[in-house]
This record gives sequence, structure tokens and C-alpha cells, in this order.
Amino acid sequence: MHCWLILLCSSLSLIRIHQTQSVLPKPQIQALWNLGEVGECVLHYLPLVYNDYGCWCGIGGAHKPIDGIDNCCMQHDKCYDAAVDSKACFDVPWEYVDNYKWKCVNSTAFCDNRNSICQSALCHCDIAVVKCWSQYPKPQERKKCTYKRMISNSIHRHFQH
Repeated sequence: MHCWLILLCSSLSLIRIHQTQSVLPKPQIQALWNLGEVGECVLHYLPLVYNDYGCWCGIGGAHKPIDGIDNCCMQHDKCYDAAVDSKACFDVPWEYVDNYKWKCVNSTAFCDNRNSICQSALCHCDIAVVKCWSQYPKPQERKKCTYKRMISNSIHRHFQH
């Protein structure tokens, strides 16, 4: 399952990169790219540098965060889990496919007030993690977790049913 999800996200990321390089008008931003776009707005670089960083950045997470950046990712995972636990969002993979509306003004991201409850929750989670990352220098290398990574609670619950 992990390999399939990583392959899907990687493929979609490559498609998105190709689309943004074309001269055609920018297509409607889809949910899997929202975090990337918010990151570009605030950080001025794609947040792919955080994928598979530490114990919490990327798919799944567990153990004590290895540093502040990893702690940002842990808080993001817990924010998404809280959106599912509160019933604001359906279970996985909804949190990864529910596109939300937002805007970028002077390198600041804002959630649109026309979002659904779930979209609003996911948007605020994504903006919070990007603001958290912005407190640290862009990582030049991916620090690795010394423990086995675990999938998030919401993903785990999805496969228990």
C-alpha cells in the first residue's frame, strides 16, 4: 500500500510540475498539490525537501521527532488526524483528495471562507505546517529517523475496517 501511494503521489507531482511549466493557464489546483502550492507561496520553494525527513515528514510517523522540522510534520499529521477524529473529514484517503480553496497574498497563504468544514480544516493544517517550517532554514539533506516509520492513525483505522 505504501509503495502504491508513494508511486501515485510521485506521478502526480511530476504531472503537476510539467503542467506548471507550460504556457497554458494554470489548471485548478488539486488536493494532493495544495500543500505544495501553499509551501511555494510562503517558503518560495517546493516542500518536497521535507518528504521522508525524520520520523514524521512524509507517509506515516512515530516516535519522538528528531528536530523542530520533524516536530512540524508531527503536528501536521496530528492536525489531519484531528480533522478525521472530529468527523470534519471522512477517513483516509479523503484528507488527501479533498481539494480546498486558498489564496496567496504577499507570500502569505489564506484559506477561503467558502471551503467546507473538512476543506477548511485541511487548509489550516497545511498553512500551519508551512508556517512552522518557515521558522527553520531549508534543509540541505534529509535527516533520517532511526526507528521504523508507522502509518498515521487515520490510515491505520482505514485498513482495520
